[in-house]
Formats: sequence, structure tokens, C-alpha cells
Amino acid sequence: MLFRSAVVAIGLGLWALAMAALVLAGGWQGALAQMGWFFTKAALLTFGGAYAVLPYVFQGAVEHYGWLTAPQMIDGLALGETTPGPLIMVVAFVGFLGAGVAGALVATFFTFLPSFAFIFAGGPFIVPVTEY
Repeated sequence: MLFRSAVVAIGLGLWALAMAALVLAGGWQGALAQMGWFFTKAALLTFGGAYAVLPYVFQGAVEHYGWLTAPQMIDGLALGETTPGPLIMVVAFVGFLGAGVAGALVATFFTFLPSFAFIFAGGPFIVPVTEY
């Protein structure tokens, strides 16, 4: 139980530290802080794999924030279809068009950090450590 609590605490700490750095660097309304918050919500509020998340990303990135246009998003979706791991390709593409390399890094980090924390914290419930 202590391991799981530590994993959750580390995950939350990394998230808070990264988000605080983005807010300090550009303010809450800055593009990178908004990307961090948006992609955190995408990671936490959408389940079912890449094809469940991508419509949410399309709506937020194109219609709400205007980080890219609809044709650019279609290009990103096509790019994602040509490679393994469509979700990471598309969120990095959206982040890059929205704020350059920093945006791509922010989008990728905030999309996948919750998943890693959940996997490390919940994994021992699935396969007990003694069975490794």
C-alpha cells in the first residue's frame, strides 16, 4: 500500500511541479499552461484509447483554443494513422503547431503522465509482486 501511495504522490508532484513551472513562465492564460491543463483533462476524462481521445482533442485544439485549423488537424490524424501509436503522434503534432517544440513536449508529458501513474499504482493489484 505504501508503494501505491508513493507512486500516486510522485505522479501528482511531477504534475504540480510541471504545471507550476508553466504558469510561472507564461501565466495561467499562456499557451503552454493551457496546453498542460487541456491535455491533462484529455488524459483523465477520456477512456477507450486513442480513437476515443482524438475527437476531444480535435474539438479543444481546433474549435476552442484555435491552436491549429481543421485541415491541419486532419493532416495530424493522417500522420497518426501512418505510424504506430497514433495518440502520441497526434498530441505531439497538435502541441507543436500550437507552441513549437515546447508545445509538443508539454502535450506529450501531460497526456501520458496520468497513464504512467495509474499503471504503476494499479499494476500490483493485477499481478501481485510475489508472482514476478
